[in-house]
Amino acid sequence: MNNSRTTSRFAKKFAAGLGVVVLASSVAIPAGGAKQVPSAAAKNNLTIMIAEPNSGWCNQDSPGGGQVAAKNAVFESLTTKAQNGKIVPYLAKSVKPSADFKTWTVTLRPGIKFHDGEELTSKTLQMNFLAFTGLIQAVTGGKGQAGSLPAIAWLDSMGVNSKSGAAAIGAAWAKYFKIIDTYTVQFNLAWANPNFDYGLWSEGRTTIASSATLLNPNCGNTMGAGTGPFMISRKGVDQLTTVLTANPSYWRSTAKNPLPKAKTLTFKVVGDAAQRVNAMRKGQANIITLGATAGTQINLAKSLKSQMTVITGPRDITWSYHLNTVSLPFKSKNAREAFAYALDKATYVKVMTKGNADVPKSIGTPSHPYYQPKGMLSFNLAKAKASAAAYKTETGKNLEIVVPISTEVESLKGAQLTCKMMAAAGIACSISSPVTSTQYILRGFALQQQMSFFNVVAGTSASFANLFSTATDLELSGFRFTNPALAACFTTARSTDTRTSYRPCVQELQTNSYWIPGYIEGQTVAVAKGTKVGTSKLPNGATRPILLPSGIDFASITVS
Repeated sequence: MNNSRTTSRFAKKFAAGLGVVVLASSVAIPAGGAKQVPSAAAKNNLTIMIAEPNSGWCNQDSPGGGQVAAKNAVFESLTTKAQNGKIVPYLAKSVKPSADFKTWTVTLRPGIKFHDGEELTSKTLQMNFLAFTGLIQAVTGGKGQAGSLPAIAWLDSMGVNSKSGAAAIGAAWAKYFKIIDTYTVQFNLAWANPNFDYGLWSEGRTTIASSATLLNPNCGNTMGAGTGPFMISRKGVDQLTTVLTANPSYWRSTAKNPLPKAKTLTFKVVGDAAQRVNAMRKGQANIITLGATAGTQINLAKSLKSQMTVITGPRDITWSYHLNTVSLPFKSKNAREAFAYALDKATYVKVMTKGNADVPKSIGTPSHPYYQPKGMLSFNLAKAKASAAAYKTETGKNLEIVVPISTEVESLKGAQLTCKMMAAAGIACSISSPVTSTQYILRGFALQQQMSFFNVVAGTSASFANLFSTATDLELSGFRFTNPALAACFTTARSTDTRTSYRPCVQELQTNSYWIPGYIEGQTVAVAKGTKVGTSKLPNGATRPILLPSGIDFASITVS
């Protein structure tokens, strides 16, 4: 979906009216800077192994979890999450809402430089948010990345969507983003959003790039400039390897605590968790990522205490099946109920995670505003068979399910187990050909597969989940088309953003089996012996946790 296809006449007026300064589209990464690269022995050069192939780091891409961690070593966000769970300023010096949560004022820390030498100012933010909203091509004569699915979320906060038209979108932008001074901007939202500061982090996905990076057609795919502790050295040639080098002018570095500690950071894609654990045993990796469905490998890593340490964050991430209600079979409630009753969550957790996940009682965990332990269907083989029979009576067809998978080994194993459960209920089940994580995500957003197994409900904020339960065109199950009243329920609830306001919406969501939770996990990494990671201090004095969805504080890691 492209949000930037506007008329050239609109583009010229839009750009002129906003005073947007268009910079050169090339990105030059300096060899040195005002500060010196912290001295680091070769042993401090780090290798991190992740599961997903690289998707690109432009702000309209949809990277997987490991890719987000790699991206956050280069590009940083305006806010981040502290150890106490609160969202705090990061690149921003302060983020302040109005009493009604419709106006948010963001003040930047002065003097922060991108890898290409540009200073982070209000003008830079203007370019970034034009890119976030998918409007950058409209004001630059077609330069930069075209708007895609992530832009829809930002357009939603402006009160428009991709079909609103150039005039309406331009008028909405003019109200939405205001430059106050060199380091201060104001966002005027179309609706009250108590969690707008969360959206400026969004699990590490809302990162800020230099103006030249945004205007580059590759915009981070091969080269790009952020404000992070590491700069892109090699990327794009080998899609399985990304090499980063130390930023000589990193803004968080001080004389007492020079950052980053390492000279290079190398991310390698290894799709099989067993291979990642084996590589760490051989001393070939400092950190590896492990999803809960690689339960056998997590338990193996835990047993190898002399070689590695397993770190797991709070179990606050719900992986759920989002059933596509726009077409058969899951347009039928009988089909959805057959799938929900046939899914033995306890067995799935036991077999796939080996004790490294929880059986869900709701779409949300107890820490999430969507937590509502009512209305969710539980495993019942007899009812699954009855619902499958009712589907055949309704449609004249046998219920046939196709489970999509990514290129990860665990994705295939999970699909095989799911199909085994369906077969026990007399439901025909097959597995689609594997695709990359990015392709899987985009196909799910476009409702091009029967279901999507996704983790949109996570953490302590409903902000990200709301993008898929309201009328934003990002909803994975399509119920905004088949049950618009439910989407309206979530739209009303998000303005107050409390568990009480979401309760009737979530209960109906679960009763209709639009989203069916599979398991609850915490983020997990294994760290090699001698690789030192830990909490670190954020610029405002708060403590950064060891592990975030945006990764570890790679700048502070050392190797003994």
